[in-house]
Amino acid sequence: MAESNTIVSNWKSLSAWSTELLPSNKQFGRWCEFVNHAHSHWSIEREQFDRFPAFIREGRFGDFRIATLTAPLSRIRGNRGQLEINRDADALYNILYVAEGAICLVIDGRDVEVHAGDVVLWDSTRPMTFITGEGLRQVTLCVAHDRLHRIYPNAGELVGKSFSCSSGLSRLFADHLLALDQQFGDLTCDQAWTVLDTSISLAISAFEAQNGDSRKPHASSLLADVCEYIERNIEDFDLSIPNVAQKHSISVRHLHRLFRDIDISASAYIIGRRLERCKHDLSSRAHSRETITDIAFRWGFADSGTFSKTFRREYGLTPRQFRSMNCG
Repeated sequence: MAESNTIVSNWKSLSAWSTELLPSNKQFGRWCEFVNHAHSHWSIEREQFDRFPAFIREGRFGDFRIATLTAPLSRIRGNRGQLEINRDADALYNILYVAEGAICLVIDGRDVEVHAGDVVLWDSTRPMTFITGEGLRQVTLCVAHDRLHRIYPNAGELVGKSFSCSSGLSRLFADHLLALDQQFGDLTCDQAWTVLDTSISLAISAFEAQNGDSRKPHASSLLADVCEYIERNIEDFDLSIPNVAQKHSISVRHLHRLFRDIDISASAYIIGRRLERCKHDLSSRAHSRETITDIAFRWGFADSGTFSKTFRREYGLTPRQFRSMNCG
């Protein structure tokens, strides 16, 4: 933590976040490393450049990240397949704003062209590709799936929908994001929670203004309450579909219908949240002395064998293999 309890030291020291101080032949490699650190894992097609001067800055607080990136050259291509997705400890929504230049994202087989002044949402759990345009400068605000789902359960429906931030709420959000990028490192912890929660609320309002609010007010509010209850009780071995339904005074059938609206079953949602918690701890050095069984039990898995099979089915790796790759 920086001096005076601010989040990131040297946030405004531009030279500290630039590749220009590196030898020319190492600049692009450092840029690729940054993309993999700040924007989840990618397979980037390596090119030979005489120089690759770029600005790369990232800060984290809680389950938020903010990252600024420039790319002076076009046609740099990165891919995220299941292998790269499985290496990530966190499931993130990424709100990407292009301040200069352009970038093309390929999401669900569809090209999404994002130009200067546009914003788009992408999901770290979905395969995708990026192709840079010349002179790109982008700012990305990342937030954990569970946090955004508590505010907007249907967030997945907004993925890949870009729009211009030329006026109204969208312009207000873009200005806010650029200001946040400048001041993020100087926030104190107490300030950061308030500012970042406000940032997400403003982002959702901007997306709704452009795409319409597709939520059913009562159903959405109830689903948000259910998801929040699950998060609070995810460690409880007794957390079950009938238990969750009873706590919210609804039938099991009604509960299943709520989750069907966001294309997942209630039981799969609970298992997925438990797996994400385990995945995070398995990749954390803070938990490196704990056994895999201890981590599984902490997040509600009563049997280590079942946990290992479920983990491998979901991520393509055993818990031990995943831990070795990410916390070795």
